[in-house]
Amino acid sequence: MELRQLQIFCAAAQTLNFTKAGLKLGYAQSNITGQIRQLEEELQTKLFERLGRGIRLTTEGKNFLQNAEKILQLCDRAKEELSPEVYRGTISIGAAETLCVYRLPKILTEYRIQYPLVEIQVQTESCENLFNLIKNNDIDAALVLTDKIKSPDMVVQTLHEECMTMVASPLHNLAHKKKLKPHDISGECLILTSPGCGYRPLILSVFKEYDVKPASIMELSSVGAIKECTICGLGIAILPKIAVKDESERGKLIELDWAGPSFDVKTQLIYHHEKWITPALRAFLELCSSMKQ
Repeated sequence: MELRQLQIFCAAAQTLNFTKAGLKLGYAQSNITGQIRQLEEELQTKLFERLGRGIRLTTEGKNFLQNAEKILQLCDRAKEELSPEVYRGTISIGAAETLCVYRLPKILTEYRIQYPLVEIQVQTESCENLFNLIKNNDIDAALVLTDKIKSPDMVVQTLHEECMTMVASPLHNLAHKKKLKPHDISGECLILTSPGCGYRPLILSVFKEYDVKPASIMELSSVGAIKECTICGLGIAILPKIAVKDESERGKLIELDWAGPSFDVKTQLIYHHEKWITPALRAFLELCSSMKQ
């Protein structure tokens, strides 16, 4: 069994297409099929089912894939540990939309200056999806915006304490009301982030506790869209203060005088506790820690 065969097998398992696997690795399709056949003969089992022009992993193939990926990861790790001063490779970072706009660029700018040879992939997702991506090893680490995280699988570090604020259009009937209490929100339209957002459950739990019953709820997946709809007077929104700073300073949004419970959350850096930390990823984690407030 050769490492090249494991690389070919993993590429074929990812693409489920021998031609695409060949293009990915720079091999002819005949070379791909030949190496897979040799591997199957050595293992004395079928790794792929041939279905017309398509292929799919057998049960044995799925089991073997887990070990093959681990072997290749260990090989990469061994190579990198021989040259720890050279930071190369790729890091894959997930981030909540707000953090991707207002927190992550500063970190990435400094990272790019210090480690120019590292490729950076950034994926914007909801907090819930980011947790799943980390658990599935689809991303290396993530910046999430939520309250306390209770997950034994995760290494969690707080980077920033974030203030949330309730905002509305300057023309909204509650825009200039003093000491706005929870019951004042009843009967108003509430503009919320979509399910999966890290701070949405906190908002809803507070309103449930105080029996706040909005006239309607508008759900939007984009913070930018929430701000624009709020500016147009469609309702009240509760967003991280960093996300509405510019609109508040320009008078497009008014921060309401909220006298109810705090909605404050945290910017938190998370990664799986069993994650293999490459030198490039370790440098990113350390940079995040050094730049926290």
